[in-house]
Amino acid sequence: MQETKPLQGVTVIDFTRLLPGPLGTHLLSQLGAKVIKIESPKRPDYTRFYEPKIDDSSFMFHSMNHSKEILTIDYETEEGYQKVSDLIATADVLIEQFRPGAMASFNLDFEAVKKINPNIVYVSVTGYGQNGNLHTKAGHDINYLATAGLLDLNRDENGKPIIPGFQIADIAGGSYMLLSACTSGLLAQKLQNKPQYIDLSLLDATIPLNAIAHSMSQGGASYKTTPILSGMLVNYNVYECSDGKWMALGALEMKFWNGFCDMVDKPEWKRKSELELINGIFPKKDLELLFKSKTRDEWVSLSANHDTCLSPILEIEEVANHEHIQERKVFNETTIKNKTIKTYASPFKTYS
Repeated sequence: MQETKPLQGVTVIDFTRLLPGPLGTHLLSQLGAKVIKIESPKRPDYTRFYEPKIDDSSFMFHSMNHSKEILTIDYETEEGYQKVSDLIATADVLIEQFRPGAMASFNLDFEAVKKINPNIVYVSVTGYGQNGNLHTKAGHDINYLATAGLLDLNRDENGKPIIPGFQIADIAGGSYMLLSACTSGLLAQKLQNKPQYIDLSLLDATIPLNAIAHSMSQGGASYKTTPILSGMLVNYNVYECSDGKWMALGALEMKFWNGFCDMVDKPEWKRKSELELINGIFPKKDLELLFKSKTRDEWVSLSANHDTCLSPILEIEEVANHEHIQERKVFNETTIKNKTIKTYASPFKTYS
């Protein structure tokens, strides 16, 4: 099989800034699309100014935008508007990430753009969508997680909501859903032979991450009082090793748990149901002591040939050097101003 680029020949006009849109359009470029990023001199991408930097723009900006053609155009002038219109006329997709109404003020909303290009797929990425009583409000990842109920499920032992150390709504709800929005729009345009408008709300796209909790609540149960997959079970938990590093045990099914018991020579720990492995019913302290008997690397070595759902918790600096991740070519290397940086390759592989 030969790896292919499914969006080869597709041109995307990118009006996005910050994280959700730029990362999403970068991933589109890795799938073969030609992405033209438009920056107004009045409102450049804020990530240019973050630290650390390569020359005058941040590593973050370069990692998400290096694969694009970047044009600075003041589209609020007559000359600039004509330049943008000429680009739109030959494009397949336009993606914007302004608040509702902003593109209309530039005469670049869907109604105006489809007159320029009657085959356009137009995607608007916003926090709360194009309608609803929150649609004009500003927001960031933490706000969408709060409104989606995800922060409610992520609390410490004192009940305080914990802010994740990474962006969930921006990336899972924004960047990755943008791939689906664009490809769905392109398919619909081809089948229907008419322009497509897609209203992508980060909040809407994030709420399904609550799937287990929502389904339980509809059945009269509370995920907060029975957090099956967030610490309630000893066989689905995290454990510190003797070197201060950590392992993640995901032996949810009994075949994996009982296999783990065989691996560590603890046949007496075997069980028939996960209900017998609830923390308190099964002594979690015994597992904590067991894991502290070896280093993380020793656990990795021991479990290498056992099907037990046991994984090292990699530190962020270790991820790009992991053998499997390198073999899958998850990262590309790109040189910017004599500095080599790692950037994200296509999130999935396609072959013919």
